[in-house]
Amino acid sequence: MLTPRMRMSMALSHREPDRPPLDLGSSPNTTITKVAYQRLVNYLGLKLDHEPKVIHVPFQLVEVDESVLEILHIDTRPVFANPPAKSQAGFLPDGRFRDEWGVVYKPVKSHGVVLYYDMVENPLSKASSIRDIERHKWPNPEDPARYEGLREKAKKLREETNYAVVGHPGFTSLFQNACGLRGFANFLIDLVKNEDFAHALLQKILEIQSHQMKLYLSEVGQYLDVVCVGDDFCHQEGPFMSLKLFREMVKPYLRKYFEVIKNHTQAKLHLHSCGAVHYILDDLIDIGVDIINPVQVSAKGMEPERLKKRFGDRIVFWGGIDTQKVLPHGSPEDVRREVRRIVKILGEGGGYVLGAVHNIQADVPPENIVAMFDEAYKLGKS
Repeated sequence: MLTPRMRMSMALSHREPDRPPLDLGSSPNTTITKVAYQRLVNYLGLKLDHEPKVIHVPFQLVEVDESVLEILHIDTRPVFANPPAKSQAGFLPDGRFRDEWGVVYKPVKSHGVVLYYDMVENPLSKASSIRDIERHKWPNPEDPARYEGLREKAKKLREETNYAVVGHPGFTSLFQNACGLRGFANFLIDLVKNEDFAHALLQKILEIQSHQMKLYLSEVGQYLDVVCVGDDFCHQEGPFMSLKLFREMVKPYLRKYFEVIKNHTQAKLHLHSCGAVHYILDDLIDIGVDIINPVQVSAKGMEPERLKKRFGDRIVFWGGIDTQKVLPHGSPEDVRREVRRIVKILGEGGGYVLGAVHNIQADVPPENIVAMFDEAYKLGKS
């Protein structure tokens, strides 16, 4: 009988295991929102003696309790970096939240409950020179609190469990981070009209993220099976920019970042990137991406049959169970049917890890979450 780590190893090396590995909660891009999680815990009849730990305030994402992971037969276990001891992150007097990069978000509520936080202030939106970049209050990647206890946790998972160990050091993006700091429209204009400024901003972010990644991997890299980063370059219809612009202005920084990762761990590189990423998937594979998540099957050109045929021998697909229609609005049987369909396509010959397309939102019924993982688990017993 395969262990979770053996199952993951087979899938990542494009060999078909007894069933696809299952993931929930191994990264801030493959977990569940607080509201959906509380409903799931109640549905499972669990009485947890602690409040869920929020690992990402703007998206209201939580760390999944071990008891939930065991019930759902999840094959992965996470190693998250800690928050820094000192940063500008925190709640403001008016209830808004500011992250450690200085981006400000306001709460969005339904029936008095916070569902997520919307980005409302970009600290470099009025910057007019490279000097403004230099003056900004940047995160400190050397804050020792970020890495405290991580080596021990990762070592224990590696040596005392048989789960696949997945690492994520925090907010890891380059391009998406630049958009948050500058404002989305502003930075897209910068890429075309203010190239020196765009290069300076991307270079500064690259330096911080690379330094943090080196320090993180120096603690846990030897124990990981997978290391995750996230960055969005596409919407549901296609890329945010021309392929020419992506290759000239963004890809070189990604290449350098991924080289840092590859030089500090043998773990497979998992990139979370939403939307119609098939347009740039050849480029991402070219610079070292081993795994693509979330496999947004509802986006243009992201039909699983097409993806498997074109890229299936070169990249692992992670995710793929639709969170726009099937999970929130389908019946449990609809979910089970979709699981069987996706596994038959993406799981053939290995190269597939099952999970939801992005984080499970508040509108997903808990019975559909259970149906998704239960059906995938049963495929290994048929």
